[in-house]
Amino acid sequence: MIVPCERARTILELSWPVILALVAQNAMSLITIALVGRLGDAALAGIAVGGTVFSMMLAMLFGLDTAVQAAVARRAGAGDMPGMAAVLTDGVAISLPAGLLLAAAAYVGGPAVLARMVDDPAVVAAAIDYLRALSPTLLFIGAGFAFSAYWNGRGMPALPLRAICVQLPCHGALSYALIFGAFGCPRLDTAGAGLGAAAAALIALAVHIRLITRRASISLRPMASGIATLLSQGLPVSVQQAFLYAGVVVFFTIVARLGTREVAAANVMIALMLLSILASTGVGIAAATLVGQALGRRDVPAVRRWGWDASRVGALAVMPLSVAIMAAPHGTLALFVVDEATIDLAATPLRLMALSMCIDAVGRVLVFALRGAGVAQVPAMITFALQWGAQLPLCWYVGVQLGHGLAGIAAVRLLLCAVESTVMVAVWGRTLAALARKSSRRADRD
Repeated sequence: MIVPCERARTILELSWPVILALVAQNAMSLITIALVGRLGDAALAGIAVGGTVFSMMLAMLFGLDTAVQAAVARRAGAGDMPGMAAVLTDGVAISLPAGLLLAAAAYVGGPAVLARMVDDPAVVAAAIDYLRALSPTLLFIGAGFAFSAYWNGRGMPALPLRAICVQLPCHGALSYALIFGAFGCPRLDTAGAGLGAAAAALIALAVHIRLITRRASISLRPMASGIATLLSQGLPVSVQQAFLYAGVVVFFTIVARLGTREVAAANVMIALMLLSILASTGVGIAAATLVGQALGRRDVPAVRRWGWDASRVGALAVMPLSVAIMAAPHGTLALFVVDEATIDLAATPLRLMALSMCIDAVGRVLVFALRGAGVAQVPAMITFALQWGAQLPLCWYVGVQLGHGLAGIAAVRLLLCAVESTVMVAVWGRTLAALARKSSRRADRD
């Protein structure tokens, strides 16, 4: 048996609400793409590059999510309820000013970045409208990260799912109304897509606040020492993620050298790939919780089992999606793109990306398991080195210089997914060996 049924059930019980929440968040992106796709390739390319800059800013808050979840999980394993409340308070104290600063930076500085990414004036105009309308979302989502991480660390991921369940229909309805001018609203095109997303995120934040005030205690006094601890643990992840998404900005800049149609196609391909990434991320978050709790109990054998078992569950979870997309790439793309030439252009690259999904899932889950074990810097450095030292240069050389286009770029990603997952397997094995040695020394002293 690949994973014992009881352990698989435990992983899935923790991960399915997170997976649903993450997939629902990506569903919002897919809804936006499907709606804006009706405006043409320029608008679709505009929200691609605008959304990429937004994601780069949002990535600066990802470390907070990781640090809060890991700290809460350890305190949950030790039965420290006041400690968990203190971590949440410190996390919110970081997220609010950080989100506000990032929102201002995106609104003011984003247009200059977008103008350097693409040459098509129509794409740049659509991107600026979208990014500026979307920028307040950084404040709302940033605060929501702290709340979601708290519940995930406590092993109660179903609660933040409620906020997403409210946000998803609000996002669809508000975006439709503001993009096309329905229900008496003004027609705002790509700006309407950004504004609808921001309004829905604010509604979700209100749900988060209501859940916390009704079901958990929170101190009104953040502690400087707690904030410093979260920053020391979260900043390496935030910096790594910011560079990762800066790499996505560079990636779209490279794709833009191929043409507007290629940017539109890449936007849809990456949104579909995110379904797999977010599913494996949900399993990874469960792995981080289980590993962190086992580490809090000083149970090294459990740490080992949870990491390996979760990586297998992650690969199995994304396999049906991978097979479905490889079997019907044209039909999948037709859900989001109306231009037949763009669909034909993206079909083969999409097949290659779908082939990489299961491979990527193994490495991605182990990255989260390493974070749960308190090892965040090593995988961050590996990902950074592979992206900037290999993936981006190869995408430029193979896709643009050699003329292989999107298919060549997708082949590069497939190769590097295999390399990265292999390296993460090795790092996880070395981490387990180090934990075993530390546990042995502790037992000898006792």
